[in-house]
Amino acid sequence: MLYLIAFALIILAYLIGSIPMGYLIARSQGIDLLQSGSGKIGGTNVLRAVGLFPSMLTILGDAFKGLIPTYVAVMIFLPLGMPWVAALTGAAAVAGHNHSIFLKFRGGAGGVTALATLAALTFPGALIAVGVAIAMIVVTRFASMATFSGAVTGLVILIIFAVLGITPYAYIIYGVIVVGLIGYALRSNFRRLRSGTERAIGTKENDIKPLS
Repeated sequence: MLYLIAFALIILAYLIGSIPMGYLIARSQGIDLLQSGSGKIGGTNVLRAVGLFPSMLTILGDAFKGLIPTYVAVMIFLPLGMPWVAALTGAAAVAGHNHSIFLKFRGGAGGVTALATLAALTFPGALIAVGVAIAMIVVTRFASMATFSGAVTGLVILIIFAVLGITPYAYIIYGVIVVGLIGYALRSNFRRLRSGTERAIGTKENDIKPLS
């Protein structure tokens, strides 16, 4: 029965993560986010295509849809000696955001959702990862660099914390999956970075498509 509950929670986390907050917020403003800008549903594309306040709402929604199911998994299964459930729940939420079942498996890059799920696993570790991500934004002004740097930092922290006995080794599974998910989602951004055509945060988006 316990394993059935664990499996159900992981599936639920994926479904909650699949809720396309940015897409829905942009749609309420008459914008088709999937056809605008990068086509991603995260806060950066919402900022460029719709505006600052909708972007802030998107970031908030993307954070909570990762934080809540992961925190529930930690509270239930960590005391039972099943930390892998929390790890897979967090990873499932990020997978849902990046490959939403409601958008034919399209989505975003997963940076905000990943940092929120990391906060449920280890709040101090998440603070470090957020600090690195913010530093990358300040230095490079590229959201893609901040997103990937935050994910890699999270993985490194989880490895170090596991060795030090601060967090379970099972949490490393989460870190590996999330780095893979985010790296895959950002593959087009990496190509643009290499070619020098990646757009910085604050760049005005001209390719905005209204709902047909």
